[in-house]
Amino acid sequence: MELYPIDIAIHLVNIIILYIILRVLLWNPVRKFMADREERVQAQMDEASRLQAEAQKSKEEYDRQLAEAKETCEQLMADGRKQAMASSQKYIDGAKEEAKQIVAQARTVAKDEKQRALEDAKCELSEMAVEMARRVLQFDKETRDRIAAGAAEKNGVRKGTLKTAETCSAEEIAQITSQLENLLGCSLELETSVDPKLVGGYAAYVDGRVYDFSYAAQLEAMRQRLA
Repeated sequence: MELYPIDIAIHLVNIIILYIILRVLLWNPVRKFMADREERVQAQMDEASRLQAEAQKSKEEYDRQLAEAKETCEQLMADGRKQAMASSQKYIDGAKEEAKQIVAQARTVAKDEKQRALEDAKCELSEMAVEMARRVLQFDKETRDRIAAGAAEKNGVRKGTLKTAETCSAEEIAQITSQLENLLGCSLELETSVDPKLVGGYAAYVDGRVYDFSYAAQLEAMRQRLA
């Protein structure tokens, strides 16, 4: 196929015309569309930036309010602790003062009770002394004379039974036996036993006679005097 210059020129003109037509019909609308789209995207980006800035501002405001609320809460808690400590100290001081008053009253009562106990003890001792004197008077004449003379001579050996309110050691039994020997003026061979009914003290049974120095006997004597 042979190409002529005129044909080439015609094709070039057609191409130029087609380019112009396409540029007028397509390029400008496409460029306008792209420009509009770019503006919309930019507007959306600007709006997103604005919203982000507002969100950041809101977050900063929230953090500030949260910090203020936390500080206020801590201050309220500190004030509450101070008030609680002040109230506790007030109650503690009141309790201490009340305790002092109770102790003072207790000491006064204890002092009165002690004085009353001493007076009661004096009365009981007096009664016991009277009871012991009564018992001595009940002994036989020989025993009374020996007690009055304070004789320590021991004549003969007598047997009997010694009852105590609780179990006593050998030393305690020996001491009681010695007291009875001085009282009776003889040596004693005593069988020992425990009788809780005596309450306290002891009772000796020698040759059919009873030498009762037990608390039970003293209490019975006091009961009879009060009856």
